[in-house]
Parts: sequence; C-alpha cells; structure tokens
Amino acid sequence: MGDHKGVDGVIFVADSQADRMEVNIEAVHNLYENLDSYGYDLTTIPFAMQYDKRDLPNAMSMADLRAQLNPMGVRDFEGVVIEGRGVFETLSAVSKSVVQALS
Repeated sequence: MGDHKGVDGVIFVADSQADRMEVNIEAVHNLYENLDSYGYDLTTIPFAMQYDKRDLPNAMSMADLRAQLNPMGVRDFEGVVIEGRGVFETLSAVSKSVVQALS
C-alpha cells in the first residue's frame, strides 16, 4: 500500500427518483469541483455512473437521467443496490479500466 494516494477510478451512484434529481445534480457538480481542486480530471480517470433504485415506481427514465446527469456519456449502469443488482457490473467495469490505466 505504501504512500500511494489519489484517485484511480470513480463510481457516482445517483438516486433514480425524480424528487432526488436536484440533490443528484448538486452532488455530481460537487464531485467534479472537488476532484478538480485536487488536480484530477474526470475525463482522464476511469469513471462510471450507476442509477440506483430503478425498481421504484417514481424512477425517472434512463433517457432523462442520462440527459441531466451524464452529458459526457460515460459508461452507466442501472441498479437496485439494496438487492445487489448492477453493483458487480459497475464495479467490474471501472476496475477493468483502472487496471488498464495502471498497466
């Protein structure tokens, strides 16, 4: 482990519920700002989005979620974290990208 510090990859988990969109937008902007303040650029770091709570009746459409939260078109995944759905797929995708970037 040693002195290695930093960010190798990022997964942003958004709540798919329509009434949580404002919080999601604020959180994703904070993510970009915080990483930028430490000298990281999300366009160069393995990055994926997961849209959680896809099973709920008030979940927004994937098209609307992508339009509002993922204008860069990073890899994204649907999930129901409480059931474990989509978790492995999202983690696996970012992990593979991290390994490739570090190779």
